[in-house]
Amino acid sequence: MRKILFQLILLMLCGVSMAQDVVDEYDYLKRTSIYDTADRLSLRIYGHSFFKNNEYFGDFVKGYTLPGFHFQPEITYNLNRQLSFQLMWNVLKYHGTEKFQEANPYFRIVFRPKDYFTIIGGYLEGNVKHDLVEPIYNPERYYLGTYPDRYFARNIENGIQLKLSKPRYQGELWMNWENFILWGDDDQERFTVGHVSKFKVVDKTLWRADVVGEFLVAHRGGQIDSSDAQMQSLENGAFGLDFHRLGRNGSNDGAFRQLSLRAMLVQYHSMSGTDDLPWDDGWGTYIKAHLRMWNFGLTAGHWYGHKFLSFRGDPLFSGWALDDADNKEKRSMLFGELYFSKNYFDDVFTLRTGINAYYDVKAGQLEYAYMLSMIVCPRFTILPRKKI
Repeated sequence: MRKILFQLILLMLCGVSMAQDVVDEYDYLKRTSIYDTADRLSLRIYGHSFFKNNEYFGDFVKGYTLPGFHFQPEITYNLNRQLSFQLMWNVLKYHGTEKFQEANPYFRIVFRPKDYFTIIGGYLEGNVKHDLVEPIYNPERYYLGTYPDRYFARNIENGIQLKLSKPRYQGELWMNWENFILWGDDDQERFTVGHVSKFKVVDKTLWRADVVGEFLVAHRGGQIDSSDAQMQSLENGAFGLDFHRLGRNGSNDGAFRQLSLRAMLVQYHSMSGTDDLPWDDGWGTYIKAHLRMWNFGLTAGHWYGHKFLSFRGDPLFSGWALDDADNKEKRSMLFGELYFSKNYFDDVFTLRTGINAYYDVKAGQLEYAYMLSMIVCPRFTILPRKKI
């Protein structure tokens, strides 16, 4: 435990916001930001109605449907240009049940000691905003209040986050504390540490190329609990290249808006060597192209995995089957998505619909999913901006 914390502290000291100047297929889930307003006091209401149906029949995840809504009112107070406080209430509920998956208050402090450096404490700017590849982080976690025990995590992230944005470099480092324990609790503490770096190697008006590095570690353990469970530390990483070609009118106007290509080498490593995992090390190659024209988007990609496991990623990219007898050391999969996404009424409302397809080359099996998403995000000024 001490060794892991020491490594995490070192990462924080050298770790470093992920500035987005291009669009991707998950942009509709990135509508809100800590930089949205400089008003002294403001109210933002985020409402998201969604329907997602996964028709999965393979060995790695069974089909299921997610119909529901996500509602989050948020009050922001800007003391000055450097310090902000934010209080929000996060609600997640699925249709067809009286229970709420999530209905809790959260608090966030945002401190900017420099224009290019931000420290966040409390409710993190996380989830899909980390911009991790799907084998490492499943974007569908955005819709989930809980996840299967194998992944021991929730969609809400709380902890500490450091963000750095310079002309040639954008990066972030965060610690998400997922399970807190007291002395003698029959449970383990759990947390995740992540880091993303992007170095711009080409930065032209219409062209951009970034070298990208991603790192995610999940740990469960502790020294004050009474649990007999074994300590576990799992790591996923990715390294590769992001390429973007923008349209002449930018990424949000005109017919041709953007062409992107991402090529990544992804790896997995069990730092604790626990017995309940099929493999201790693995790797994979991830290639995906994204074309945006008008308000339509098309993605196409290929995944090859060798003894690859993921603890936060999309299970379709993992070799770990629901039945351990069906684990696959090697996986080859073609995947893609066709979607429509458009903002209306001065970007207050977003409509998004799409269909995903996944083809397991070795098994010769096709799986698919489709979704409809509607998001409203109005903002109201309570106290206008002064000289802050």
